[in-house]
Amino acid sequence: MGEFWKRTIFGFLFAVIVIGGIFLGGMYTAIMLAAVVMIGSTEIANLYSKGSENPLRNIVQTLSIMLFVFLATLAESPDTMEGSIFIAPIFFNIPLLIALFSKKHDYTKVVGAAWLSMIFVALPCGIMMMFYNDYFIGTDKGWLLLIFSILLIWVNDIFAYLTGVSIGRHKLFERISPKKTIEGSIGGAVFTMLIAYLLNRFVLNVFFFDNYLSDIQVLFLALGVVVFGTLGDLTESMMKRHAGVKDSGNLIPGHGGILDRFDATFMAMPFIFIYLTLIN
Repeated sequence: MGEFWKRTIFGFLFAVIVIGGIFLGGMYTAIMLAAVVMIGSTEIANLYSKGSENPLRNIVQTLSIMLFVFLATLAESPDTMEGSIFIAPIFFNIPLLIALFSKKHDYTKVVGAAWLSMIFVALPCGIMMMFYNDYFIGTDKGWLLLIFSILLIWVNDIFAYLTGVSIGRHKLFERISPKKTIEGSIGGAVFTMLIAYLLNRFVLNVFFFDNYLSDIQVLFLALGVVVFGTLGDLTESMMKRHAGVKDSGNLIPGHGGILDRFDATFMAMPFIFIYLTLIN
């Protein structure tokens, strides 16, 4: 099987699993996102410690899952979130205490891997549970808003790649990601904003919402998705370059690991969360 068809087939299957997990909802969404946190945290631990150092991996996995479960539980009851959310910083103190009292674990590995996993993986997945549980709109359409956001992230990724391969000449960030081009980023932005506008105008606001997002609001949302999605991609490339690996894992043939597929999502979702909170 050629590389193109491998990427296409397994990319399609990956999309079906993600969108299907959100569409089925409830426990299925929580399980899918918990799996993302578990695998993503494992990949981060492996990037920090070649050879998959078990104690480090277990610490990072446990703390990341604990934070995700905490946020997912809050998402079930948005009314309790304002007071309870202040408990979250406690999770970030635990790696410091482990490093302080442990004679076996290296401080930079424990704290670095745990903090990175919680901030870059667990927190965005917790935010996605808030989307699903209608944190923003107070209806039963939170799942649709989550799918809409993920589709914009994927549209940017796909069209940035296609435009870059077709007409890309000028490097965007050669030190970190030699294949990314300015032309590709512009192409991704144009198509993402166009599709966001069309979906919002002719699908969301016609069949599901009563002008939840105006035309100008959805265009700024799409532009932010492009910017922060690209930054997430570059950030993960930086992690891999520092670790000296091509992919974060080999879970998805032709695509790499969970971090390789969710890197843009992990950084774009917090932006979307803040943006929608501010405009509402």
